Amino acid sequence: MPNLVMVMPYKAYLGKARAEGFRITAIWDPAEATRLFGAEAPAYLKEVEGLAESLWLVDFTDRGAYAEAIRAAVRDTGAGHVWHVGSEESMQLAYEVADELGVAVNSPRSVFLLNDKLAMRTLLHDKGISTVRFAVADRWQDVEPLLARFTLPVVVKPAALSASRGTRLLTDPAELPAWGDELAALAYSGPLLVEEYLRGPEFSVETMTVRGEHHVLGVTRKLLGPLPHFVERGHLFGEPETAETREVAALAVELLDAVGYQCGPAHTEVIRTADGPRIVESQARLGGDKIPDIIEHARGFDVKRAMFAALAGRTSLPEPGGSVGHIAYFSFPTGVLRSVEGLDAAKALPYVDTLSFPFAPGDVLPETVSSKTRHGFVILTGSEDAEQAQARADHVRSLIEVVLR
Repeated sequence: MPNLVMVMPYKAYLGKARAEGFRITAIWDPAEATRLFGAEAPAYLKEVEGLAESLWLVDFTDRGAYAEAIRAAVRDTGAGHVWHVGSEESMQLAYEVADELGVAVNSPRSVFLLNDKLAMRTLLHDKGISTVRFAVADRWQDVEPLLARFTLPVVVKPAALSASRGTRLLTDPAELPAWGDELAALAYSGPLLVEEYLRGPEFSVETMTVRGEHHVLGVTRKLLGPLPHFVERGHLFGEPETAETREVAALAVELLDAVGYQCGPAHTEVIRTADGPRIVESQARLGGDKIPDIIEHARGFDVKRAMFAALAGRTSLPEPGGSVGHIAYFSFPTGVLRSVEGLDAAKALPYVDTLSFPFAPGDVLPETVSSKTRHGFVILTGSEDAEQAQARADHVRSLIEVVLR
């Protein structure tokens, strides 16, 4: 079994890796685990340690220590690859060190061009692919003069944050200071993008690349919540293929070719405008928001295992047909929770696979401004089509009664 050093391997990945013939040495940052899993982080890392060959803990923000941990793990295990398919914020350095050691799964350049929104937008502009008007600012205070190049509203976003954090629709320059406060709360000080507002249905293309060949696993339909924040209120996977979704998928493959991506999963977001499909962004990892789970429910296809098959050079693809998988997110009024009713009734429905409402009386339900501040979710299985799936989600929402103080 070949040794593989993985940065941020989720525990669900470790058994899949072993099933495809890999021994995993895991590298995690306890602070990152706490950001993702809260008070459960220590127990989560203990489980990772039990499933992996070994676990190394390091501060990802300490670049020197992080790089040395990767070097030491490769040296001690003789690993043939270093792989990072977790959060984008810590991904680039891992690929740079892996490239230095000759064990990179993908080149640092290809990963940077996918993950960094400014680098991707610049590449697409230079190659004449999916052209979108954009401008760049170093500070939010520099954005207002750039607005003369656009017709309002525009989309403003950080170049290097994930989970829709800091992304909003700007309808008036007077909203800029509030956006600046949001960026400050996120401790973000990098480049900022101003982009034309793309109108149309939004999709994500889930792909798996094997030895430089890109395979489309399917196209997910995104359901957005209220503006000005671009936060998904749900995803649908398994709808019939159409000429429009084939066009969307082909554009994602064109992007992967352009960046030189060689192996593993990618998640590319595309809006189909009146002028054709336009790329929003892409990431060198599996889709978030539990998209792999709804793919498995809809097609019986294990995407997490398939990415380790891809690393081994084997192509694994879902069978056509099946049902529609749907994840729907909750967004209730904000405030201090007094009580909640209806959760048990919703969980008892035959088409509800998983329901999460991670709040207890006394907790604060925050305003939903990013994917990190939603109020829970439900995963629905066995729907015949998108309409039935969404109707079932609406029924679940109607059963849950939240009472605030």
